[in-house]
Amino acid sequence: MMSLTDDGAAVVAEDSTPVAGDPAELRRRLREHGMLLFRGLLPERRLAELRARFTEVLRRHDWLADDSGGGAAGTEGEGLRPAANRRDGSPRWWRMYEDLQKVELMHRAAHAPQLVEVMRAVLGKPLLNHTRRQVSLVHPGFWVPPHQEHTYVQGTPDVLTAWVPFTPFPAGRGTLRVLRERAVPGVRPLTVLDTGGVEARIEPDEGDWWRAPDLGPGDVVVMHALATRAVDENVTPYLRGAVEYRYQSAREPVCFASLRPHHYPRVPGWEEIAAGWSQRRWLRVPLRVRQVDFLLPDNQETWHELLPHPVSRLVDVEPGRT
Repeated sequence: MMSLTDDGAAVVAEDSTPVAGDPAELRRRLREHGMLLFRGLLPERRLAELRARFTEVLRRHDWLADDSGGGAAGTEGEGLRPAANRRDGSPRWWRMYEDLQKVELMHRAAHAPQLVEVMRAVLGKPLLNHTRRQVSLVHPGFWVPPHQEHTYVQGTPDVLTAWVPFTPFPAGRGTLRVLRERAVPGVRPLTVLDTGGVEARIEPDEGDWWRAPDLGPGDVVVMHALATRAVDENVTPYLRGAVEYRYQSAREPVCFASLRPHHYPRVPGWEEIAAGWSQRRWLRVPLRVRQVDFLLPDNQETWHELLPHPVSRLVDVEPGRT
């Protein structure tokens, strides 16, 4: 797999924190850019606590080097340094990831008032807070290829993902990026890579990349499910980590998988995941949500042909691309 190249012009994003309570302005910015940047939206101390809980899990599973620090999230020298030969997808990784999913605070943080208020401002009420919540760990030398969340989430295309870092993501050393497009091209075709992974196909001159500035605990990036996003290669010796929370209108369809734990059934169901929690209201969803089937192709490169052409009320979609 090749690293993401420095293609296209870098564009900037306004900090939307000052307009977090202005639905019309948030929707305008989302339609124009496919994403919203919020500086210091969440209390940094809560993210430091989440990082500490995750660090406990990583240490318990011998995922960190002996000299790895678990100190202040903003201190580069005290970063989370992974042990040698620890890779996603191994049996040890699945056991570790199951225990990350059991951290109650990770699910509780998806209900932070600051996040919920932003989502309600954009999506309206009633709000559906997906209970499938993701912990994204980017190891040194790894990256996240370009992709659209809608392919893997489905249901309504108007799903918003809150990307919430719990470690530093320094600019230029493992940067989140989002493709700025005048109108999204529907569902992009996928290319299967030599490594077995996949990436969304992007034609030349389809847009310019927004490359995130320094991001850290407390900052939040909100992205539309049809926006094309990626994370550049992590060129530091430290793990980079973020949690991903998804929200949509409860009036629109949702796939049942979005209400299960992330990576279910490779990780257990809620009865086991939530055992021992102080409360389970983080898993509640509105009554009478309309569930639809998740569409999975025989060939990933034809996945876009299987999915209906998306119709969005939040972003402009080009006609006739899928």
